[in-house]
Amino acid sequence: MSDLNSELLIESAPPVLRLTINRPHRRNAFTSPLLLEMANAVREAAKDERLRVIVITGSGDKAFCAGADLTPGDTPFKPDAAMLESPMGVLARAVRDCRLPIVGRINGLCLAGGMGLFGLCDIAVATEESKFGMPEVKIGLFPMQILPMLRDLIPPRLMNEMCMTGKPIDSQTAMAAGLLNRVVPADQLDRTVEAIVADLVAASPMAIRRGKYAMHAVEGMNFEQAMAFTETARAPMIQTEDAKEGRAAFNEKRPPKWTGR
Repeated sequence: MSDLNSELLIESAPPVLRLTINRPHRRNAFTSPLLLEMANAVREAAKDERLRVIVITGSGDKAFCAGADLTPGDTPFKPDAAMLESPMGVLARAVRDCRLPIVGRINGLCLAGGMGLFGLCDIAVATEESKFGMPEVKIGLFPMQILPMLRDLIPPRLMNEMCMTGKPIDSQTAMAAGLLNRVVPADQLDRTVEAIVADLVAASPMAIRRGKYAMHAVEGMNFEQAMAFTETARAPMIQTEDAKEGRAAFNEKRPPKWTGR
């Protein structure tokens, strides 16, 4: 567990890694160093065979993440035009390369760059009070950096409205649009997230790892390419230790003992 005064709390308790943005006084708005630290934590988690799930959230009960910290001072988010990769881009690439499932625990406001973090999650649970928005146009900007994370998540018409008006939507609207897996009262958020984590841990780590890779791989393929890829990916997966154990456990009516191989 990282220092409780750190701006990013990193709690590794295998099989789960929890990353908590710890800046509640700024509605958990992020800085460049925080995003880079989060990217490094994700990269390290990807190499740790003990870990099975990553949970991302924010401190307190008001905000998941309000985006980049734009307040004056020494700590705000400071874009560097000379950098080829932005801190958000570094994090997005680290997440893209990570085969662990990522669960978003959305405990309040999810705005601007916070929507980018939200878009990086494979599964998301939000409180009834949570709100989702991209208000960048109201300060003369546009949510350029997070478009790649959201383009396949948010339906086009809703995406257009959110980006072009800057108006937020509530959890119920987000759920109806397919952006969320669950919407729950605040006092049920942790229980619901933990139930999903338990389901993920109970599944084959090899199957999830290969499956997440395949889902990303077929995104840019046409139908025939995707079919060919998945057909050739199926045979070697059947030969893995987890697949053999899964079939044996099913036939023997017992819980499987995964090796992740």
